Amino acid sequence: MGAWGAKLYQDDVAQDVRDQFKDLLHRGKSAEEITRQLIDEYTDAIDDPDDSPIFWLALADTQWNVGRLLPEVKKQAITWLDKGSDLKRWETENPEQAPIRKKELEELRQKLNSQQPPEKKISQYRLYKCEWKIGDVFAYKLESDLAKERGLLGCHLLVQKVDENTWHPGHIIPIVYVKITKDDQLPTCAEDFENLEYVQIFFTKYEDRFLPIDGKQPDEDIAEKSKMKYKVDDFGFLPQFRIGLLNTAKKVIPSKLIFIKNFPILPPTNEFITHSKFSIPSVSWKNFEEKLIDRYCGYNLRQYSIYSSKK
Repeated sequence: MGAWGAKLYQDDVAQDVRDQFKDLLHRGKSAEEITRQLIDEYTDAIDDPDDSPIFWLALADTQWNVGRLLPEVKKQAITWLDKGSDLKRWETENPEQAPIRKKELEELRQKLNSQQPPEKKISQYRLYKCEWKIGDVFAYKLESDLAKERGLLGCHLLVQKVDENTWHPGHIIPIVYVKITKDDQLPTCAEDFENLEYVQIFFTKYEDRFLPIDGKQPDEDIAEKSKMKYKVDDFGFLPQFRIGLLNTAKKVIPSKLIFIKNFPILPPTNEFITHSKFSIPSVSWKNFEEKLIDRYCGYNLRQYSIYSSKK
């Protein structure tokens, strides 16, 4: 069973169907459109005698809760309740939990046969796309107690957009490099900017590049990765420099942020770029200064314990 309990939504398929239906409602789709999409996407589950009742029961319950239960979905759910195969499965595979499942299904039947509530008003996602251009550089002045404590008070972190990524539920956020100034002076030309130090964001162990993904990584994928050339640092690590900024609304971007200029992008030496953008770390502006100071001191100044253990 792909379940961890006898309740309807203590199951992977049921949770996925419920969450996806609600997500698509927030994206402006109708119940009919979403139902067709889910039927297309969950073909394997619908064809599976164990997962099919879960799919239809979860879909029917979710639709009823928001006042959008379609007749064909209700019919499928009631049909599976009449068959009783889901309960029989619990009685065979997990008899201790079967009474709980029986009660759950009985309550669901009663619910689906009752008058559903009026359609609930569903708010639409307000998706934001950061308008920064590739190469744009912004300055963030360090003014916190932590900056003072670490001897960085008055210095600037310079973020340069180098790419972008999607952040749930569909915001377009910038992926940036971060540099740090030596004092309160900002760069006035590309050469000044180029000479500043990059802040390392993270690291990856070389051997981790070849570990199986969930135990399912095919041999050919490992073989392809082994052909790629990686340059480790002096401690045997692969340094990473990219980070996503959670610019999910214009109002969350600090007003103190100063636009400097659009400079050419010159990647850090020996940078390791993850194979998926979704593996790139991200940071909110609320934690930006604290996290970047920590990364600078930890990685650039070698204050993290991973470096002391290598000496």
